[in-house]
Order: sequence, then C-alpha cells, then structure tokens
Amino acid sequence: MKKIALASLLLAMVGSASAQVYVGGAFGPSHVNMDCPAILGSCDTSDTGYKVYGGYKLNPVVALEVAYIDFGKAKFTGGSFATDGFLINAAFRHSFSRELNGVARLGVATLDTKLSGPRVIGGSQTDSSTKLYFGLGLEYTFAKNLKGTVGADFANAEFQGDSGSVRLLSIGAQYDF
Repeated sequence: MKKIALASLLLAMVGSASAQVYVGGAFGPSHVNMDCPAILGSCDTSDTGYKVYGGYKLNPVVALEVAYIDFGKAKFTGGSFATDGFLINAAFRHSFSRELNGVARLGVATLDTKLSGPRVIGGSQTDSSTKLYFGLGLEYTFAKNLKGTVGADFANAEFQGDSGSVRLLSIGAQYDF
C-alpha cells in the first residue's frame, strides 16, 4: 500500500513539474451577425475585437484557459450592439512540427450584449447569456517562451431572445512561463 501511495505521489509531482502557465493576447477583425431591421437604417456588422487569456498546461496536449474577449460592435444608424465577455475552455494542441502547433478550443462563454443609442429606452440595455464557445488556431514558436498566434473564435450572443453568431479572427502573441 505504501508503494502505491509513493508511486502516486511521484506521478503527481512529475505531472505538476511538466505543467506550464502562459498568457497571451490577440486582436483582429470581428463580426457580429445581426439582422438589421429596416427601421434601424444601415448596419455595419464588422469591427475590430481583441482577447486576452491565460492558461495552465496539464500536459503537452491539454490545457485549461480563461479569457476576456471583445467581439466588437455592430453599428447602425443612431446606435450599436456590442458583445464581450469571459471564456472558460479546454485547449487541445497537436504538434505539426517542432515550431508549429494546431489548437482547438472548446468551452463556455458568458457574454454580455449591449444595445445603446438615442432610440433605446434609458440610453442602453444589456442582456447576458452563457453559450458554447469554439476556437481554432495555430501557434508558431519564435523563441523558447515566445509564440506568435493566429486564431478564430466563435460563439453565439443573445439579446432579448434573439440569437446571433459572433466571430473574432485574430493575430497575437503568447508567452509561456
């Protein structure tokens, strides 16, 4: 019994020694898929968004991440829809070469969608929702602890019962401690 306990302790220590913390940030074009009723006038559903994140590698393949993401705004005559929120996800990495990794992310997003403008009662209204989050990306290692990233992040936002997809295509950097 003592041998099993000792082996379990050693295995846990080896697992924690290989665990690694990292932080990153990225920005790029975003899109809020919103139907624009004629009453709102013209719509521009493209903007610039960003995300900042931190992760903890459980092993070389699996990591847990938390992030803040801003999907930008959909602008219409006299107002806008803005979507942002927090993500919790698992990141699964696949090594294509020594320098290049593919990343798939799956988790949940708690998003706030805010409608603001002079035609809105009180100036603005916010609706929160928790939805499935999915992301794909590539990481290229430039130095031991520094990676360049490209990614695509997808979720659905909700406002007063209506749902629309939000997307961020990004380029950024990641630092592994």
